[in-house]
Amino acid sequence: MPTSTTEPALAKRACAIIAPTTACPACATAYQQCCLPLHHGTAIASTPEALMRSRYSAYVLGLYDYIVATYASAERANLTVYDIANSAAQTTWIALRVLDTKILPQSTNDAGQFYGEVEFKVFYSEAKCLYCLHERSTFVQEDGQWFYRDGVMLAGNGAVKSKRNDPCCCGSSKKFKQCCLPKIQ
Repeated sequence: MPTSTTEPALAKRACAIIAPTTACPACATAYQQCCLPLHHGTAIASTPEALMRSRYSAYVLGLYDYIVATYASAERANLTVYDIANSAAQTTWIALRVLDTKILPQSTNDAGQFYGEVEFKVFYSEAKCLYCLHERSTFVQEDGQWFYRDGVMLAGNGAVKSKRNDPCCCGSSKKFKQCCLPKIQ
């Protein structure tokens, strides 16, 4: 949803309609058992990884209001749904691979807040090219709820040169040509 009536219709981009029994874009679990309750606000993410997966699914489905709402309060103040929608407008999301996740020890300077980290790779396409985003994201608990704070880019970002017979980037153990290549063309 646009934050003002002057923003273009891009932020109103229709969200993908997904049946509750369809596999969630972030994992093999049924969407209704994974991210649907988080997207509808009937549940909150119990871990940083659960929030990371729900945010990825929200990008895939065009739920940009959810993306903005799950930023930590300090970062959220500088974002709009339109900005997020605009940045993702030409992107086709291919796959999420979570590599590591942890809850960080509580610091005495943080007023009782907990922090978590999730290292992941997201594969996506733009202009018929495959890319990888490799990031370590930081999450913070605010009033008992996890929020995305920021991320650090790690090695391996940028264009991916996969050959047709290579293993697929999504980790399916299929060949690239039989799995995600058609999503890029």
